[in-house]
Amino acid sequence: MKRLWLPEEWGGRAIVLRDVERADEWFTADELRDADQFRLEKRRNEWKLSRVAAKQLAMERGIAPHPRACRIEDRKLGDSFVSLSHSTPYAAAAIDRQPVGIDVETLRPLSERAAHFFLTEREEEEMRGCRIQHRLLHFWSAKEAEWKRHGGAIETMKRVPIALQRETGDGLLFDRVETRLIVDVIVALTRPTS
Repeated sequence: MKRLWLPEEWGGRAIVLRDVERADEWFTADELRDADQFRLEKRRNEWKLSRVAAKQLAMERGIAPHPRACRIEDRKLGDSFVSLSHSTPYAAAAIDRQPVGIDVETLRPLSERAAHFFLTEREEEEMRGCRIQHRLLHFWSAKEAEWKRHGGAIETMKRVPIALQRETGDGLLFDRVETRLIVDVIVALTRPTS
């Protein structure tokens, strides 16, 4: 298993992994049955890999003693909130005491003509003012992470509110979420609210 090193200021709230071998060993028989409900092998693998990331982070944070003791249900792991993401070959997870959202997006072309589908006019203006490469993917990832923090309760991505504060050397800082380019992925993690 390979791990991407995330910014220190993210405080051990998130993890991004790739190339996980023997993922099935991380799961109970019940969990493997849950994964088998996905018809497509790709979806089964994504389900497993994002949960391996969550299990690894839970063990590092002392929430679970071993992977099979770590069961994620309804975006929760014990008293903690969990967010999962995947973008082949990467999987990500975030754990916090308050609702949290994470998104990982493998770099790929994304036409800025699609911006109006998920950005408000103000957000489009903010995005067009950015000089950072893959600026639209940064905005997409930020919106996705914030949407996940709300548990998908906001009906469309366009209605997920974010406000750009500034560009950083390798990402964007929004009022509620931060993005970073790490190797060949953009990772977005919601910022703590307190």
